[in-house]
Amino acid sequence: MGTNITITNVSEYMETIKLYHLDNCISRGECDYYPTINAAAFRRNLSLDIQNMVREFQNYIGNTLTELQNKHFLAFSQHYGLPTNLLDFTYSPLISLYFACLGDTETSGYVHFIKNDRLININEKLELINSAFLTRFAIASDDLCDLFNGIASLFAKNEAYVFEFLEQIDNMLGVHPDGQVICKEIRAILNNTEDYQISHLDNLIYLMDKRAKKIKGLSKDIPLNELGTYNHILVQLFVFLIFVVQRDGLFDLPFYFTYEPANITNRISNQSSVFIYQLYGLNNMRQAINPDFILKINNKIEILKDLDTLGINEKFIFNDYDHIASYVKLKHQKLSDETEKTLKRLKEMTLALSNNTE
Repeated sequence: MGTNITITNVSEYMETIKLYHLDNCISRGECDYYPTINAAAFRRNLSLDIQNMVREFQNYIGNTLTELQNKHFLAFSQHYGLPTNLLDFTYSPLISLYFACLGDTETSGYVHFIKNDRLININEKLELINSAFLTRFAIASDDLCDLFNGIASLFAKNEAYVFEFLEQIDNMLGVHPDGQVICKEIRAILNNTEDYQISHLDNLIYLMDKRAKKIKGLSKDIPLNELGTYNHILVQLFVFLIFVVQRDGLFDLPFYFTYEPANITNRISNQSSVFIYQLYGLNNMRQAINPDFILKINNKIEILKDLDTLGINEKFIFNDYDHIASYVKLKHQKLSDETEKTLKRLKEMTLALSNNTE
């Protein structure tokens, strides 16, 4: 993860993106340093009832909206300031750079990049988007079939994510007494990645299934074998986190579910928006967002000037009356300040010439 690269101008930024192939990523700009990346619903505290809050908002205004706006109401709510579990990213690195340059100009901004091949699109599962579906993984709910297919495809295409997933399981379960036998098996697999075959995970599955059978009240009829190897392990991981470890807080996965809403507002279109759906559930569990690459941004004022010449500015990005007015006001205030400076210099020059004449 590149965190030691500091950017001071747009040209340098674009060259770095090309050098490290960051054009194959989605990105997010933040105007200051934060130790974790969280959706707005998780920044104040972890007790916010997202579903009921969004439902109440829709009860108030739903009958005034279009069918499309109601269909994508979670994104609509996010757009109008309701804290949700959606996290704003963009396909445009210049948009991210703009957001990284906002706020205090004396502090550094940051642009976070996540590889596109980690992303699993859930646009066709809007009924899931409007719910907290994390716990349904633990029972391998039938309505998650498309998501399971996406997960299996992601692991099949990139073995590196398989090993990353195993390391994450080791980190999450290794400290718990019930996870030590499982993690011992994981470490044996990770010690021999050069000869890796999917069959090497069979004993891991056996051990996870064996432990899951001891959980009281958990259904024994879940057809996990039909999910395939990787999803079988994923489901049992959530069983462990929820019922055995009773994890409180962040958990890691090597993939993210993404949602691209329809153009319900011009802002979404202009920002090339894509949302990461930050998974959340019982015991304040929520998915950690771990960027693949981070760029530190300095010299904010000059970068914003350069972005403005490229048409990336407050007027374009937000594209509503308030922000257009703000953009025009700031533009003319700067022109006014420059005019004042010019007049002051002329007065000083006139005064100097007058004194010399005398």
